[in-house]
Amino acid sequence: MVPNPGQQIAWQNQLRTNQQVFSNNAAQYDRRRRRNRGRPASGLAGVLKLLLLVAVVVLLAKNPGLRAELWTFAQNLGAYVQGLWADTRSG
Repeated sequence: MVPNPGQQIAWQNQLRTNQQVFSNNAAQYDRRRRRNRGRPASGLAGVLKLLLLVAVVVLLAKNPGLRAELWTFAQNLGAYVQGLWADTRSG
């Protein structure tokens, strides 16, 4: 079945319109992502992150045993990652 030429032109125009809308939306998303890169979170998310950070600092300041365990964990994790990195670089 051969489509009606008028209908085929309408489909092609609709396809071009959809492609343009998609392209514009993608470009707008990229601009927003680039604009917000490296900036601190704002609004409620920023406040919640700040409160969480303050709570962790206060908890670590009040509990030296936990602070020592966390420091040991961080050192072990760092050594593990360095070992993985060395393994991947050596082949």
